Amino acid sequence: MRFQLLGPLRVQPTGTPVRISARKQRTVIAMLLAHAGRAVPIRSLVTEVWDGRPPRSAVPNLHTYVMQLRHLLSAADSPAADRLVTSDGGYLLLVEPPELDLFRFEEQLARARKAWSGENLGAAEAAYARALGMWHGAPAEDVPLGPALRTVVADLTDRYLSTVEEHIDVQLALGAHREAAERLRTLTARYPLREHLHAQLMLALHRCGDRPGALAAFAAARHALAEELGLDPGAELRRLHRMILGHDVDPGGSVVTLRGARRLLPPVPPAFVDRPRLVTLATTALTAPAGQGGGVRVVALHGGGGSGKSALALRVAQRVAGRYADGVLYADLGGSTAGVPPARPVEVLGELLRTLGVPGDEVPVTEAEAAALYRSVLAGRRVLVVLDNATGAAQVTPLIPAGDGCAALVTCRGLPATLDAVPIAVGPLEEAEAVRLLASLAGEPRVAAEPEAAAEVVRSCGRLPLAVRAAGTRLAGRPDLPLETFAVRLRDRGSRLDLLPGVRSCVRAGYDQLSDRSDAARAFRSLGALDQPEVDVAVTAALLGVPRAAAERALDVLVELRLLEPAPGGRLRMHDLVRLAAAELNHREETASRGTDSG
Repeated sequence: MRFQLLGPLRVQPTGTPVRISARKQRTVIAMLLAHAGRAVPIRSLVTEVWDGRPPRSAVPNLHTYVMQLRHLLSAADSPAADRLVTSDGGYLLLVEPPELDLFRFEEQLARARKAWSGENLGAAEAAYARALGMWHGAPAEDVPLGPALRTVVADLTDRYLSTVEEHIDVQLALGAHREAAERLRTLTARYPLREHLHAQLMLALHRCGDRPGALAAFAAARHALAEELGLDPGAELRRLHRMILGHDVDPGGSVVTLRGARRLLPPVPPAFVDRPRLVTLATTALTAPAGQGGGVRVVALHGGGGSGKSALALRVAQRVAGRYADGVLYADLGGSTAGVPPARPVEVLGELLRTLGVPGDEVPVTEAEAAALYRSVLAGRRVLVVLDNATGAAQVTPLIPAGDGCAALVTCRGLPATLDAVPIAVGPLEEAEAVRLLASLAGEPRVAAEPEAAAEVVRSCGRLPLAVRAAGTRLAGRPDLPLETFAVRLRDRGSRLDLLPGVRSCVRAGYDQLSDRSDAARAFRSLGALDQPEVDVAVTAALLGVPRAAAERALDVLVELRLLEPAPGGRLRMHDLVRLAAAELNHREETASRGTDSG
């Protein structure tokens, strides 16, 4: 059996292809192929097939589509009855690597890159040609796409273009300038915002002796970038343009490609509620022309744990990725995982440099040297760097690229005072947004049938995306459970966190940044036990038995870590779920102290 995703969807046993004419069935099998070897949850398939707007009958209809697909596959290939299996609350399509064109493409691409790094250009060119020969059009071009498949298609398209650029670099190194130029004329017309393709065309034409044509190619690139993005050509194109004008291009030279920086982003969670105002603010800041004096654009999404900063950053990065012709880098700095120390900058720099193609034995071992090489590699490029879950400026600063062509998108709890960034505060969802998020997981018909109970559920979650997602996931696993019953269970403050997994560890990740015996840690635990939504400096000083100045310092630390939020009248507010977690920590500390005293 052969499966084709790189072009029109095809299922091809030995003989006649399997005809899958129903549009929704095509979406189901494309989703399963895109995640071949992994189970796809039922809720993800429902979201995909109905593009986020499923009818009441969505799940039964999905079961019917899967049953029909099983019948089609088993009729075409007798052992295929066991290919499409039920697994972990979803469906899994079993596909061997030689059977799926995407797997074969990746295999040939790995061979091509290995040959290229070994300077075996002939073998590299042949392997690149074989890899690209598996593409027969746009990926899944005849499949109705939902949110997940749209991301998959965007990633595959970018991977295809990156492979094309690498193949052309090899052709140029082999001297196939005229062939490359003809190919590049078509590609730059189809993808006018890919600056590297324009640079390759300029170089190919120059090597063919067509200097006017090379200069005209630069003019065309400049016009396209200005018309579509309002941007000037990047440093690579400008440098090549100057060299051609001065007759300084080395005929044997090549255009360096950042092969690693290619939309290296985790997927946005399937259940995601867009926040148009915040997305617009961040997108505008990341795509605005550089100010006077240039400099890198930095945006910091800051807010309490579980407020959805990471998902929002991924959505923004997807939106602006096309503006950064040399790609997108992503690093999780580990500031949101309880019990795990945050990543050290030198470790992250090493990972990013290896991703960018620097051999492992050439990555510096000191932070200063690694940061200098990192800035040098990115100099003159257009790369977006997403730094997720940062703990502070000391961790982030070495990872910010230099130059006006790059940008950084940072997520953090507290806004680092020394980080020169556009700050965008991310708080809880509006109630209507929280209900939509709940519906995307628990099912829209179910939420629509019990609107008051749904509203009570999200209010018990404090409209915190992490908590609402946990509630929706629990409800999705219990289709027999009325929302009203679940809402009643959430009223019990003693067991609420048990019903919302993930919230405790999220709060603990912030608490772990405090010393257990510090005034800030004691204030956090004590305020949780106080069970009041708002406090002030006087109350805190009395609780801790410390002078007012010491209480102010402790509260400042808690605000910085977003364990407290400012409230009107100079008071401070603790989110309800954070207060429950703080109360548990206080109880645990008191129990441990009593045990120590009695011992």
